[in-house]
Amino acid sequence: MNRREHFHSTAFSPLASSSLKVVITDLLAEYELRHTFQNNQSSNIEAVYSFPIPLDAAFGGMRARLAGETLVAQIRPARKADRDYDSAIANGNSAVLLEEIQPGMLCVTLGNLRPGEDGEIVLRFYSTLATADYIARFSLPLLHRPRYGRSYLNEELQPVHHFAVKHPLEAEIRIRGLLADCPVQSAIPGARFSKDQNDTVLQLDRAMLDRDLVLSFELGNTLSGQAHLVEDGPDSIGIISFTLPMVELPSEPEAPPRNICLLLDCSGSMQGDAIAQSRKALLAVVDALQEQDYIQVLRFGGAPQALLRKPLPATPLIKRSLQELVSTVDANLGGTEMALAVRQGLDALSGINDRPGSSAIILVTDGAVNPQDLLEVTAQAKQRNIRVFVVAVGSSAGVDALAPLASNTDAVMERTVPTEPIDTCVMRQFRRVRNMPANIHIDWGDHNVRPLPIGISYPGDTVTAIAQYLGQNSRLAKVTTQLPGSDLPLTLQIHIGPIKAFPAMRTWTGQQIYLHAQKDREQLALDYGLITPHTKAVLTKTRPADSKADSLPVLVPIEHMAPAGTLFDYDLPNSGPVIRHRAISTTRNDTYDYDTPAFLRKAGSGACSMDKLSSVRLTAHQMTALAKALAELLLAGVVYPSVDEVVARIDPIYRRFIRSYIISVRNIGPDLLQELLDEGVELRLDKKHKARLADLLAAYTVPN
Repeated sequence: MNRREHFHSTAFSPLASSSLKVVITDLLAEYELRHTFQNNQSSNIEAVYSFPIPLDAAFGGMRARLAGETLVAQIRPARKADRDYDSAIANGNSAVLLEEIQPGMLCVTLGNLRPGEDGEIVLRFYSTLATADYIARFSLPLLHRPRYGRSYLNEELQPVHHFAVKHPLEAEIRIRGLLADCPVQSAIPGARFSKDQNDTVLQLDRAMLDRDLVLSFELGNTLSGQAHLVEDGPDSIGIISFTLPMVELPSEPEAPPRNICLLLDCSGSMQGDAIAQSRKALLAVVDALQEQDYIQVLRFGGAPQALLRKPLPATPLIKRSLQELVSTVDANLGGTEMALAVRQGLDALSGINDRPGSSAIILVTDGAVNPQDLLEVTAQAKQRNIRVFVVAVGSSAGVDALAPLASNTDAVMERTVPTEPIDTCVMRQFRRVRNMPANIHIDWGDHNVRPLPIGISYPGDTVTAIAQYLGQNSRLAKVTTQLPGSDLPLTLQIHIGPIKAFPAMRTWTGQQIYLHAQKDREQLALDYGLITPHTKAVLTKTRPADSKADSLPVLVPIEHMAPAGTLFDYDLPNSGPVIRHRAISTTRNDTYDYDTPAFLRKAGSGACSMDKLSSVRLTAHQMTALAKALAELLLAGVVYPSVDEVVARIDPIYRRFIRSYIISVRNIGPDLLQELLDEGVELRLDKKHKARLADLLAAYTVPN
């Protein structure tokens, strides 16, 4: 249905506060995220907030307090949930809709919050801690990093950012069980640790939603094997976890050579902490190379750029040269043409050494890409026996495309956040490059069992395996593992049982069952209460007749804070509240291509600054689009147009930055057009219109 399609300036943000409670029991984290919304405007609003969650997180429930009443959401098929929500709004009632807009990304929409009202939404979800090299990592993304490149979201769902936004956060993380007494490292400023009986408690006060939360626990050798048998109606689900032993690699010169191509994303969205961590990752890889290895480094954005003319042996001279070139790794290469970069990496490695497993790519990126775009390079990598290991940086990375790229080439993807050491994650991938995947077989102790596929795992990784049992009897499982370089298999027997009710684990395993299912996926999502592309959560508040909304709500997408450690100029502050119109995309598959702003590029990169007019700088394409719109208006007799008149003539892919630019200029007219032309912008006009435009500019512009 059509809304009053507006979006707001940061003079008004309805997200008033957020609080987070996390309980980590062994390797399972249970989250309760509470958002409070306030409407201080004179009209009813529809608040839209898109936010990241852990990649494997399973939805555990939603409730909301609206107009003094607490309501519990129901999981519905996606179309029915949309109809229920739209019907509530159309009848002047209030409603909340929660949906998955991409893997690891949810969107909550709160409709018909009346003037002066506040509302509270409480979300629960569950995820597991990633574990490798005897380190368990708790990583909770709290904001979506800005993305320059392609987005496949509707524009009103695409997270936007503003440097002036402040979203306060209070958080408590309670650690119990296996990890309660483990040494812990925190990448969270201002974290306070304390003991509460047997629990370790981390407290955060006066924090902000401008960074992700990361904790690392040193497990030692404590995680040899764990098991759960969880109730699932009349049946049960078996879950076992065990750590593959580390394999001692041969030392130089006996170690087999590896041919490695390091692909570093240098698009604009990597600037700040992410690109600084990527430089550290390059130095760490160079330091770990052995002389018989071959190395190439490609930095990429709109196009890949090689640091070496071709892959070369890692001699002291080559390593020293790469160390000197580390300063060239900068976030100044525009958009993210990932398929092109991977293809060039494959071409660089092909033919150096044809021994299976000898060549690998390590890809570090925060970019999104259509999964279809990587199908061809994935097939090429598989055919050439080149593994592609992926480090997905932050919640904006397109994991739906990157995970298959890794797994289909016998590699793994790890998701990291810029506030934790990316070089540590890259070195875990480097360690895997030196190895080969383990061969794992599990006898679940029952012939009538439905096991889920086991993912690609390497020595030092922790494996979590899941199987569906008929009935609720305890079993004895036997794990047989053949490690690379070992002649004898390793065996581990794990007792699964007794049966217990464990709702959080049932929900999380239910999500894994859903992800691996080939049919009946909608019904599985409904059975386990999941938010998926097939299902959404919805709740409605039926208002008394005298408090129903009498008009459609103003659409208010909630802007994110600028990520800590970046220098983005997302938008400009205004002197007062400004309601800015925007066109809403009607299809989920529309593509928006936002060029990297010029202020993220180095001098001489081809983007013009326009310093005399504004602190927001435009790319050459954006400047041309703006000049064309101004020229059309001037030729049509509109000498000093409004912001909306100009933006209406701009291609949607450029509107966001051009709007920010012309708002900051405040003098929209012939002087601005002349300034653009003086910067070298060329307009394709016939002689008649060129002459007419020149006369108009001479009449209305002020000479320098």
